[in-house]
Amino acid sequence: MHINKYLSLYMDMIFCLVLLPFMIWLLPVDRWLNNNTQFVMLFITWLYALYGVNRFYITPRIFKGRNNFILAVFAFVITLIITYIISKYRFELPASHTPRMRHILRTREEAFRSGIIIHQRAVWFLYVVVVTFSFAVGTFSAMFRLVGERQAIEQEMKKAELALYKAQINPHFLFNTLNTLYGLMLTDIKQAETAFMQFMSLTKYMYNNADREHVKLNEEIDYITQYIELQKNRLNSNTKVHFRTERINEIPDLTIAPMLVITFVENAFKYGVTSHRKSDIFIGIKIEGHKLHFMAQNPILTNRERDKIGVGIINCRKRLDLLYPDKHSLEITEKQNNYYVSLMLNLV
Repeated sequence: MHINKYLSLYMDMIFCLVLLPFMIWLLPVDRWLNNNTQFVMLFITWLYALYGVNRFYITPRIFKGRNNFILAVFAFVITLIITYIISKYRFELPASHTPRMRHILRTREEAFRSGIIIHQRAVWFLYVVVVTFSFAVGTFSAMFRLVGERQAIEQEMKKAELALYKAQINPHFLFNTLNTLYGLMLTDIKQAETAFMQFMSLTKYMYNNADREHVKLNEEIDYITQYIELQKNRLNSNTKVHFRTERINEIPDLTIAPMLVITFVENAFKYGVTSHRKSDIFIGIKIEGHKLHFMAQNPILTNRERDKIGVGIINCRKRLDLLYPDKHSLEITEKQNNYYVSLMLNLV
């Protein structure tokens, strides 16, 4: 990023300090200096001024709308006029070179005309070189700026979308958990007290990480574990929860977006549990290197029509697309009255 940012500056310096002086040296400027020193110095000053005007004024305005484009064309025409005036400047060739030019072209008049032609060609040649190079560098700088601005806008849009999704996730979590606590208050007060303490711990975690982009993976797994334990408080003997974590060559200090997979855990309890039918809920987290594989399986015991158009899964998919583009694979399937979730996530 920093290399690209300063690349145009490096190109400016290379052209102004190396390429342009070298091209001026290749032309017969040394012969002009003898009798026309002030003109030569003025011409060289004009070349550097031309580079600056075209690089920092004309070229950037080409990409800034119609009005700025008109100003750029107007300024470009002015540079053409000034260069034309410079090309028409008439001066004598140095005396030390006149005999040689006479010998080649026979007459002093022909030598003078030849010098004028060389002078004009040199002026327009350097003009074209300066304009072309400054336009190329200016275009590169403008395109890089536009790309940077677009990326900044997209980043801000992503932040705004993520903030909206988080705002929707929190009430969803609170509604489900409070519903669990309400059920326990009606059936088992002592168990409700334990569940309330677990709820306080979960709420604290959610509050502390609401504005964070990433949290430690171990903290997120602890959060999921506590949520599962909280849900177990309201289950009877008909429901068995199988939760397993597996770690293989785990990279230390991995991070993950907070509350990213909790939606799938919530759905497993929401749709895979009833008080009058036996069911098994399987939840697994496997960490191998820098990759996380989350798995969930539950029977479909309640109506899922509402959730098909609900915000839970939709938000989770959108967060994955925004936070882990090309770094995740999510498969949700229904088979033989069972609901399967498989999420592969690259955490680096």
